Amino acid sequence: MWSHGIAAIQPLLWIGLFSDDGDVARFGAPYLRIVAPVHLCFGLGLGLFYVAQGFGRGTAAAIANGTRLVVSASGGLVAIYWLNLGLAGFFAAVAIGFGLYAALLVLAIARIKTPDSANP
Repeated sequence: MWSHGIAAIQPLLWIGLFSDDGDVARFGAPYLRIVAPVHLCFGLGLGLFYVAQGFGRGTAAAIANGTRLVVSASGGLVAIYWLNLGLAGFFAAVAIGFGLYAALLVLAIARIKTPDSANP
């Protein structure tokens, strides 16, 4: 968890562990500043994806993942081509997709009724 904070606040420290290439730093730093804080949502979504499948909610898990992909891709295209927000807009769309992914899977899991709660 602390690594997300370091990556968002000082992305060049994190990037420097993997590459000395200036282009990697130029593109990676804004990505980490914008998206790193919501990587926790993506991790939560991944975990809940398998929980949903285990509870027989595979369709809900697939819909959440598909929604994430559509929101990230279409939002990124809108941000770049219509709103002229550039790379930062694309990264923001990815971050929004991650947050939505986690929210949809939390909702899917919260709606599962256990056998005891299904028959009051």
